[in-house]
Amino acid sequence: ELPLTKRDELILELMEVGIALRKAENLVDRYPEAKIRQQLAWLPQRAARRPASLLIAAIENDYDAPAYADEK
Repeated sequence: ELPLTKRDELILELMEVGIALRKAENLVDRYPEAKIRQQLAWLPQRAARRPASLLIAAIENDYDAPAYADEK
């Protein structure tokens, strides 16, 4: 079994939130890993009703940290 690449791991993390495979691949190809990981880290603090949709918007629109977020 081949180890997963960093790209594959990031795609899987996005899919775990509910983002479809093709959209997850698109995000990973278009945005820096650090930006995606930061938005993933902030997601629990956003109290999203639809986490996948919010995460996509946060990545694409470079949302600021949520209020009271711990900066990394």
